[in-house]
Amino acid sequence: MSRKLLLVCVLALAALSLRAQPAAAATTCENLTMLSLPNTTITLAQPVAAGAFTPPPAPARGGAGGGAPAAAQAAPGRGRGPQFGDLPAFCRVQAALKPSSDSDIKMELWMPVAASWNGKLRGTGNGGLGGGAAVGAGALANGVRLGYATTGNNTGHEGDSRYAIDHPEKIKDFGYRAAHEMTVAAKALIKAYYDKGPTYSVMAEGGGGTIAALSSAQRYPEDYDVIAVTGMSSYLTRHTFGQMWYWQSTHKDAASFIPPDKYAVLHEAALNRCDALDGLKDGIIGDVEHCKFDPGVIQCKGAEAPACLTSPQVDAARKIYAGPINSRTKQEIYSPMYPGSELGWGQLAGGDTPLGIPVEFFKYFVFKDPNWDYKTRPVDFDTDTALADKPDIQPVNAVDPDLKKFFARGGKLLLVDGWADTAVPPKVAINYYKNVVSKTGAKAVKESMRFFMVPAMGHGPGTNGAENINFDALSVIESWKQTGKAPDQLIVDHYKNGVQVGKRLVCQYPRVATYKGSGNTEDPASYTCK
Repeated sequence: MSRKLLLVCVLALAALSLRAQPAAAATTCENLTMLSLPNTTITLAQPVAAGAFTPPPAPARGGAGGGAPAAAQAAPGRGRGPQFGDLPAFCRVQAALKPSSDSDIKMELWMPVAASWNGKLRGTGNGGLGGGAAVGAGALANGVRLGYATTGNNTGHEGDSRYAIDHPEKIKDFGYRAAHEMTVAAKALIKAYYDKGPTYSVMAEGGGGTIAALSSAQRYPEDYDVIAVTGMSSYLTRHTFGQMWYWQSTHKDAASFIPPDKYAVLHEAALNRCDALDGLKDGIIGDVEHCKFDPGVIQCKGAEAPACLTSPQVDAARKIYAGPINSRTKQEIYSPMYPGSELGWGQLAGGDTPLGIPVEFFKYFVFKDPNWDYKTRPVDFDTDTALADKPDIQPVNAVDPDLKKFFARGGKLLLVDGWADTAVPPKVAINYYKNVVSKTGAKAVKESMRFFMVPAMGHGPGTNGAENINFDALSVIESWKQTGKAPDQLIVDHYKNGVQVGKRLVCQYPRVATYKGSGNTEDPASYTCK
């Protein structure tokens, strides 16, 4: 063998050997503390061995009941809290972000060791009204477990929302800036650690986390490439009016209160009226939008009884089905509840006190009065919307329908809501979808957005009790990105009392999955979109 040929063989073997080695980080985790980034102070850069992460105590967060991010909904060990023993080794980075002199944003980025990284960034949001001294470890762990470099933030404040009274810059941080600054810093840290940026960036959020997800698409179209949103809570200034309306409807006086066991009575009556509209009587209202149901059909004819509603209770139910309305202008303020959602009314309408989120929001954002009391000064739906519509509060909303820039750069948006969602009733997402079509154009929407309304689904996948629908929004958008094929239908898992009984077909809105008249009712092939 000639020396030249021998040299070629040696070099080839060396190249193959290098390819076989796991990728190495461009710099050590600890050295990231020396990285200089705008508006950023890196306070911790620490390698964590596989299975060795110990979470800090859970921080107090603003509000209550805003809906967990979609990432948290599928956490392993559900019901036992997030689990961390199966995590791979990763680099844990903490940083303080200060885009304004009044900002105090805390962020974390967890980056799997180079050999475990899938090459992508996953951003996460926050439930409720955000807040907290630390970033939720559960959502970060879910991302790292799947190979993503995963980042999260505390929305720029700790504790409750009293900052909103006189800190306009913090309102911006909460609404949109914290998520953006977090994403910019995360991409720079990823580039430094791996010596290359992410191939693309994803966000899959539900509930309160949808504010961060949708504000990214609307305000910062370069931040993420694919976004999934379930349970669209991003119209916060009106979301809170809706939550107070439902509670006040059943607390006008003692007679208007609907006892918890009568939600099932209402639900059964709604099923009797509308269950068969999709061609199948199966305990699910499939064609919700065409369901015309009046709770007056179960009004008691005489004395109150377990299987009927009194006249004041019927009036309260009618208000909930109608949704918040300005009594003078008849203008709709927020989405009504829809037939089929009755079993979920208790969270908003059945408590002795309103949900924490609206109370906190009205106190600090709308009325700017720490002493405001919903009992002595009830929300006035004719006049108080003007206070909530003030420009300084609008950063908390993410409802701008102009997605032209996001779509133009190839961004993809999956929007899904449940017909049985009571935390964020259906019309919020329906109205947003229609506004996007009107503003951005039907052609762009057809290429870059998919919208599904899921019968029997509550506030996100796997959240509706005995009759349950589940699916993985992250997998749907990942498949869309990787194959280039848009999801024209959803195939979802159907559970009854915690046991999977089959799968169902979900069609793009406004089409409805309709039973063909024969075949296994738990087989998607037995349905067609009409």
